[in-house]
Amino acid sequence: MSLRKAYAATLQWLRVRHGLSQADLQHQTDQAHISRLEASTTSATVDLSADLAKALGLMPLSFLTLVAAADEGKTARSVLNDTMKELMQLGVLDEQLPAEPQKLITPQRIAAAERLKAVRDLKAAGLSQAEVCRQLELPKGTVNRLWHVGG
Repeated sequence: MSLRKAYAATLQWLRVRHGLSQADLQHQTDQAHISRLEASTTSATVDLSADLAKALGLMPLSFLTLVAAADEGKTARSVLNDTMKELMQLGVLDEQLPAEPQKLITPQRIAAAERLKAVRDLKAAGLSQAEVCRQLELPKGTVNRLWHVGG
């Protein structure tokens, strides 16, 4: 079974089980979108999945657990047990996770900052641009550009 079909089947099953019509979920998205989700002709965003779960009286993780169980042909308990084992093996079960992504510095920016520091250090030590080029094995244009960077 595809994950999209499992999602569709789970959404429909929960909606019917709660005695709700597709129109009852309209405050989350329009009825036509609910229909397309249940027909597995479109996918839901993470935010919409969370909103639909809440509208169905579930935590988002509970909803996605049921989707995973349907996809894998397992019970929700089995999927949760597998998930617990996996998170324990990763060593993150009791770890507090960041709520937002961090701004990461790319390796290219790190290397550029290191080159700039090296040029500045050698300049401060009294070396000429030509000597810096030879010592750092950098092109003349690069050293010249870094030589004149303020800061």
